[in-house]
Amino acid sequence: MSAHLSEWTVRRLHAGELPGKESQQARAHLSACAECHGVMKGLEADQDRFEARVPFERFAAGVERALNSPRAEPSRPRLQGFLMAVAATVLLVVMARPMLSNPPPHRLKGGASAELRISGGGPQRAVLPGDTEELSPNEQVRLAYVPGPYRYVLAVSVDDAGEVSELYAHAGMSLPVEKGPGRHWLPRSVEFTGQGHERVVMVLSDRPLNMEAVRVAARRAWEAAGGKVEAMTTLGTDGEETHWLLRKP
Repeated sequence: MSAHLSEWTVRRLHAGELPGKESQQARAHLSACAECHGVMKGLEADQDRFEARVPFERFAAGVERALNSPRAEPSRPRLQGFLMAVAATVLLVVMARPMLSNPPPHRLKGGASAELRISGGGPQRAVLPGDTEELSPNEQVRLAYVPGPYRYVLAVSVDDAGEVSELYAHAGMSLPVEKGPGRHWLPRSVEFTGQGHERVVMVLSDRPLNMEAVRVAARRAWEAAGGKVEAMTTLGTDGEETHWLLRKP
């Protein structure tokens, strides 16, 4: 093992994505290396802040109010280079129901599900995929999933210019899902920059997907929609897709 673990290895360990032997080696290194241990503690602190910013009871109440309120006319809603600090305020859910631990979430095939949460400046609100959510300045996005029967996860975004950005992948491939029941958060948040629309897509799949192939599929889907990211429907990947449409300020 090298002098220090890479940040990516520490993040994968924190997310539960390292296989057994590699995980044991990494944990042994952490116990003897103050610097790497500090990186892990920082990730844990970020997660604690993320969860603490929106107490469950307050968040659930906000979702319930949004779902019971009359639907407003859809507003119109890119990507700051790489994934950033931690955040939480809004749950954007799969299909037509909230995916909170109580009540039970709406499920995809085999109980899989996906979430997108937002925080940073705007009000707490719940938005369903298919609607358009307008972001406020400095708001950030974080993704979560329940894997169900799926073994791999990947996330990308597409902007108005048809640029496809990698949000969650490694070495050009989708990553193994985190084992265990319940919701699993992808390890970093995203702050989108620029103006216009950004379509965020999470793909749960049975086999690892090649990022470049997904990028090509997304570009084709954008072209098929007449270059209008808000008109896109599916990338046509070999997996279960969840889409959220955002509009950047």
